[in-house]
Amino acid sequence: MKISNQSILMVLWLSIIILTVSVASGSYAAAIEKDTLEVAYLFDGNSADVVKDISGNDLHGALTGAKRVEGVFGKGLEYDGVDDNVIVTGFKGIGGTEPRTTVFWFKSDVVREHSWVKWGINSPEQKYYIRSHIRGDACNLRVEVNGGQNFGMDNVCDGEWHHCAVVFPEGSDAVKDHDLYVDGKLQNKEGTDKAMNTNIDTQDVNMGARLANHVFMLGSFDEVAIFNVALDLNQINAIRKTGLQTALGVDPQDKLTTRWATIKKY
Repeated sequence: MKISNQSILMVLWLSIIILTVSVASGSYAAAIEKDTLEVAYLFDGNSADVVKDISGNDLHGALTGAKRVEGVFGKGLEYDGVDDNVIVTGFKGIGGTEPRTTVFWFKSDVVREHSWVKWGINSPEQKYYIRSHIRGDACNLRVEVNGGQNFGMDNVCDGEWHHCAVVFPEGSDAVKDHDLYVDGKLQNKEGTDKAMNTNIDTQDVNMGARLANHVFMLGSFDEVAIFNVALDLNQINAIRKTGLQTALGVDPQDKLTTRWATIKKY
């Protein structure tokens, strides 16, 4: 069987691209210890009521309503803004003033107070709530406690995918101690400061559900994880550029598919 020069060139080109992306992925890799990971969802499964946790902690999420759609890496979830939610059954988050990092991808062209990730109770200092902050015809990444908030300035409701990271460093004790990143860019700190003492006695972690007078998430959501340490920007960018699976060193089931998803994005 004869193989055309065009076919050979195509195979060589694809091999070079895959090798390049593999090398690039390695260059982004920053040491992220697996024991710092509490929960991580890729949303790549097919179940209508469960999302698989890849952290090794078996904190599989109870899925209500949200549908799988094309995400940033593989599949993501599409929320209808009415009642869709993921509950991390048995995990009540990270408490007190312990360090933490939450990362996720989000896409929507609807400006509203999207509820992304929350735990704790709605009492002074004890609530921990990551949601959007409305500013005119745009919305920003925001983290809040009852009575205090910290929000950035970049619009995340423009219909494009945006990577969000919310980092609470070691030794911090107030909401404006957080570092917020959108697409790897450190945000300005705006809002009213308030001490934190996150409650972990009652509320399982929710991803999408409303709290108090706010609203459910409306849009697409992908690659969410919670860490029990403050990740640095190199680690955040490793996750953003290569995906959770690669950045955490979890072997993909289909390496070619994963690499091709990365090629399509970049």
